[in-house]
Amino acid sequence: MGGRGVAAYAADAAAALVVTAAAAAACATVWWVGVALSGGTADGGGAQLTSAAVLATVVALSLGRRTFATRSEFARSAALLPVVGLVAGGVGWLLVAVPPLGAALFVAGMSIPIWMRRFGERAARLGGLIALPLTAMLVAPVQPAPDAQPWRTTVLVLLAGIVATLWVGLAREILLVLPGRKRSARDTAPAASPPRPPRPPRDRSASSGSRPNAPSRRLPASTRMALQMAVALTAAFVVGWIVFPDHAMWVVLTAFLVCSGNRGRGDVLHKSALRILGALGGTIAAAALTTVAASHAAPEASGFAGVVVIFVALFVGTWLRGYSYAFWALTVTLVLSLLQQLTGTATLTGETGMLAERMLAIVVGAALGIAASWFVLPVRSIDVLRRRLSELLAALADAAVVDPGDPSARTAARQQVDAAVDRVRQLAPAHRATRLVHAARPRRGERPTLPIDCIDAVEPLPAALDRFLTRRPGHTADQDADATSRVRAAVARARAALAEPVDPARLRAGLSGVTRALGSD
Repeated sequence: MGGRGVAAYAADAAAALVVTAAAAAACATVWWVGVALSGGTADGGGAQLTSAAVLATVVALSLGRRTFATRSEFARSAALLPVVGLVAGGVGWLLVAVPPLGAALFVAGMSIPIWMRRFGERAARLGGLIALPLTAMLVAPVQPAPDAQPWRTTVLVLLAGIVATLWVGLAREILLVLPGRKRSARDTAPAASPPRPPRPPRDRSASSGSRPNAPSRRLPASTRMALQMAVALTAAFVVGWIVFPDHAMWVVLTAFLVCSGNRGRGDVLHKSALRILGALGGTIAAAALTTVAASHAAPEASGFAGVVVIFVALFVGTWLRGYSYAFWALTVTLVLSLLQQLTGTATLTGETGMLAERMLAIVVGAALGIAASWFVLPVRSIDVLRRRLSELLAALADAAVVDPGDPSARTAARQQVDAAVDRVRQLAPAHRATRLVHAARPRRGERPTLPIDCIDAVEPLPAALDRFLTRRPGHTADQDADATSRVRAAVARARAALAEPVDPARLRAGLSGVTRALGSD
């Protein structure tokens, strides 16, 4: 978090506020339309209507965090999401009506999208779209009400998806005009995006842990992570049904949360620890808030206050999620605890009494996720870092040959490098935690260089690239050629340091050498 200005934090808060407001509007819209479809009352299908409103909220929040290259891409996803959501609604119903079949379909629906990443960006986006409503169904399955018309459930599920996408679409347009938001030309392009530098070829040595130029015999990381997710979720369903029959979804939800967005086995371990700490804080906060509300307000007022607290918590969690996953873990537990009390599925006494059981279920779910990521075709965190650093260095090599007199080419090159740097930064929290563990150990002599030091060495690269791309216009062609050659040679040395076995000190020196080459005249 250090090094960021107040304006950046304020911009993040404003974006989180807009996305949360869209989710609240989607929730309210689905509720009001659902009441209208019921003849002006929620009686007889209140639980079903509540689930549909929660579904719209979860879809809006998840969709609001996703990035889309153009408006047309968002429009295509928005058109497909309600259909995918309807299928996910069927899976959610099966989780209640025929649990084994529902669980099998849920595991497949969560694992296959991860495997689809190997087929490129479009397939990865489609896979993410498939997983999005399934995640919502795990939190809020919309079940047919026994005394309601059969078509009502289908309409509510479709309505939740359509309403959520419409509100998120409006939120995206608002975000484009907010001051302080980083925008590229792609954000405002109606259809086509500006030309991008060619994507570097896949570096097998940096992604699979093999020798440079040696053929990889390992499965692709996406395939391994998909199998890990499948094993973790399957085990979570089985253990949940056997050990926690009334709260099995807590085990499944935790296993999914710690394995989703897997960036290596160290990341899963780090996320699991934050999930447990955040869950403990969220449960305690929910019990405290409910106690205060119950003693100071009428039931109707406390119910409305609970809804307000839920959306305030979602705003704070959405805002702070990028700084630490613990904030989001706390928010998820707090919101789900309050929802259980608002819908009558848990009372204050019951909430306090199930604290130990809930925490145990969360610990078990995290342990299953850790076991799957560490023992089922594990993906080493250092290999993920090597792959992302390889992509960054390839983007820098492309940027080095950009004509400094071409503003559009400079902008495109800088966008590519910024995106690659952001992907490297995503790995920092888990590696930073590893540095804290190393610092706590008694040791003689100097601290060894760690992977987090290599991530820190990436930070000066964007500013150095700016200086390189805006170098003095008086340079001769020979001077420009010499500068480009120095940068490409430095990049080549840094790429050589990515080979197995990785020496973090040599790799950090290589990255620092690239920074110096970009800054030299």
